[in-house]
Amino acid sequence: MTSTSPALAARPALVRLGLLGLVAIGILGAALELAFERHWQSPVQLIPWAALALLGLALVLLALRDSPRTTTVVRVIALAVLLASAYGVFMHVSVNHGAGAADLSWDALSPLTQWWYALTKSVGQAPPLAPGMLAQSALLLTLATLTSRHRMNDR
Repeated sequence: MTSTSPALAARPALVRLGLLGLVAIGILGAALELAFERHWQSPVQLIPWAALALLGLALVLLALRDSPRTTTVVRVIALAVLLASAYGVFMHVSVNHGAGAADLSWDALSPLTQWWYALTKSVGQAPPLAPGMLAQSALLLTLATLTSRHRMNDR
């Protein structure tokens, strides 16, 4: 029979706490960025705010309750936020692409070059990777579900 030292037994809990802390920092950082950009001018711009609210709810649920049902709910919320994040990246790139039409030389560029410029924000003002903050927090939250106490007890 092998015994586990208290230091080894505490590692999953520390990893979980660290992941939950990173999620909280990600939520706060994304909320500040959205506020600084005044990202509430249209209904579509409210999507990341809703995604942040869902992430916050999932964070609180996972921090307070550790059950298989909570894990499932948190993972579904994380998936919804991942989809919202992908939509945000698509929308930002599309808006940048549309802004390229104001440039007289835009039509002379190949479609691939136009989309590359839109993705890299060489044209337009929308930051294409900003919605990725939501995806990062959702993935970190999903990783935290892998360190839950009920999963550790199943092993």
